Amino acid sequence: MLKPRLSAFLSLFFVFLSGALVGTLGYRYYAVNYGNPSLVQRKGPSDPAEVRRHIVAEMAEALKLDSSQVEQVGKILDETRSSFKDLHDKYNREGHELWQQQIEQINQILRPEQRPLYQQLREKHEKEREERKKKRDRERGITEDTAKK
Repeated sequence: MLKPRLSAFLSLFFVFLSGALVGTLGYRYYAVNYGNPSLVQRKGPSDPAEVRRHIVAEMAEALKLDSSQVEQVGKILDETRSSFKDLHDKYNREGHELWQQQIEQINQILRPEQRPLYQQLREKHEKEREERKKKRDRERGITEDTAKK
């Protein structure tokens, strides 16, 4: 009677232990590969011109495009990128205008002695935002030269 109980207990114990071990290793793998964006390896090129060349080459090979079609695909990609840039610039301008309206509205409700403090707070937040952006760009491998393109 004692042997079957001991065998069942040891079996359950080892099943529990192996589950805990697999769970721990799985969590460590997930946390290392997906939890920290700076550790995630990017696949493929990150330079826009290189991305374009890669897309055109892949399409040309997979779809057996002739030279005319390759040229047209390249032109379409260029026009689309330009349109996205224009759209991005438009929304940035509109967002900046909304942000300025917000600042003006807040300044209107502040007392005169509070306005310089609000200005200092905004400058502090802007500096922090710039630091976060620089850190994010460094993690992505973006330099000031490539960011201007």
